[in-house]
Amino acid sequence: MAAHHDDEKDLPAVWPFTLAGVLILAALSWFCAGFAIHDMGDELPAFYQVFFSLIAAGGVLIVGATILNLTAESARRKRG
Repeated sequence: MAAHHDDEKDLPAVWPFTLAGVLILAALSWFCAGFAIHDMGDELPAFYQVFFSLIAAGGVLIVGATILNLTAESARRKRG
């Protein structure tokens, strides 16, 4: 039942997708917190700028990781 970890370099990169998910969750939390604080009569500084920046960063990570994994998969297929 030993595990062989010789081919881990051939696995797709998943950390960018995980980080993108964390950023999107942070954006949604910021969004909900902003409206909750607004309902209490106060404002979050740079509310929409932070929200859209976190969403954009998550989107960039998703697109970048997709390109990275597709490029690596193409190289793996060429190697055989």
